[in-house]
Amino acid sequence: MDLLKEYKCLYEQWREEFNKKNLAVLPQNQFLKYKKFYEFIDNFEVEDDDHLKKQILETYKDNICFMFKDILKMREAKIINSALNLREIDMDNIYEAEKLLFQNMVASIKGYQKVKSLSIYENNEKLYFPEIKPQPKEIEMERPENPIESLQTQENMREEISVQVQIEQKEINYSIVRFIKDTPSLVGIDLLHYGPFKKEDIANIPFKNAEILVNEKFAEYIDLS
Repeated sequence: MDLLKEYKCLYEQWREEFNKKNLAVLPQNQFLKYKKFYEFIDNFEVEDDDHLKKQILETYKDNICFMFKDILKMREAKIINSALNLREIDMDNIYEAEKLLFQNMVASIKGYQKVKSLSIYENNEKLYFPEIKPQPKEIEMERPENPIESLQTQENMREEISVQVQIEQKEINYSIVRFIKDTPSLVGIDLLHYGPFKKEDIANIPFKNAEILVNEKFAEYIDLS
C-alpha cells in the first residue's frame, strides 16, 4: 500500500467534500478503499523505540482519522438535508449505506405528508387513546345485614379494584420521550392524564402512546443505554 498516495487521495476527497455544497462523488468501491486505508492506519503500530517516529505516526494517524470521519459527517448532513427537502440525489455517486439512509428518510417523509392532514394532533383538544379497562375479579358475598357492614364491604371492594388497577399499570411498558413541538394533553392507555407538553419537555409515558407520538413527529425517544 502506497501510504503517501492514499493519504493524498483521502485529502483531496475531504477538500472537495468541504468546499462543495452538494455531495462529492463517492461510490461504494471508493468508500471501501478509504475505509481499508483508515483501518490499516488506525491499527498500525511502530515497533521502533524512536520517539520522533512515533510522534510523526500519531500525527499522521490523527489527520487520517479526522479526515475520514469528517467526510462521513459532512456527507450525512448533506444527505439528510436533501431528504428533508425531497431533492433528488444521483444514486451512482453515493455508497450503499448512504443509499439506505436517503431512501428510508424520503419514504418516511412522504408517508408522513400523506397522513399529516389526518393527524389527530392538529387541534388543541384533549386527546384520547384506546383505553385498557381494568377487569377486577367479581367478589361474591352475601347482602350485609346492617349499614356498617355495607360501608365496610364497599371499602373492601374499592381496595380490590385499586389493587387490580395497579397490577394492570405495572404490566404496561413505558418509554421516555422528548417532545419536539408543543403537544396537547392526552389520556394514556394506563388511564392517566399526561400533558399538555411544551417543546423540549421530557416525559415517561406508556410505550403505545409514545410510539404514536414518535411516528407523528411530535416526540423522539431518549436512549438511556
